[in-house]
Amino acid sequence: MLEKTIQLYLPWPPTINNYYSHTSRGVYISKKGRLYSKLVEEAVREQTSGFTMLLEPLQMELVLYPPDRRKRDLDNHLKALQDSLTRSAFYEDDSLIDQLVVYRGEIVKKGLALVRFSTAEPLLKAPEGY
Repeated sequence: MLEKTIQLYLPWPPTINNYYSHTSRGVYISKKGRLYSKLVEEAVREQTSGFTMLLEPLQMELVLYPPDRRKRDLDNHLKALQDSLTRSAFYEDDSLIDQLVVYRGEIVKKGLALVRFSTAEPLLKAPEGY
């Protein structure tokens, strides 16, 4: 169980459309995606010394600070960020995220993703009759 909240400052994530490439041979992580994953891995190492991979259900709170005023769907940036955290061995898999809250922050030069992780609350019960 996480004893405290873990906070990470990560680079602005590419959209899912730029993270993966689709070819006749299948789907693979694009050059942009591999570069982003490498930047995330470096940021995780710098910000979490003596860290052990997370293996428990997590709550993820994310604030995305865009680099400019362009219209953006925030959810298009989630998968690249979550997959890069998996590749960096921050957590075993993004399937561990049981609760997810995403906010749009103010414009920040080059963009920024501020991520906070804590232990997930108990799963919510289904409404009666379901």
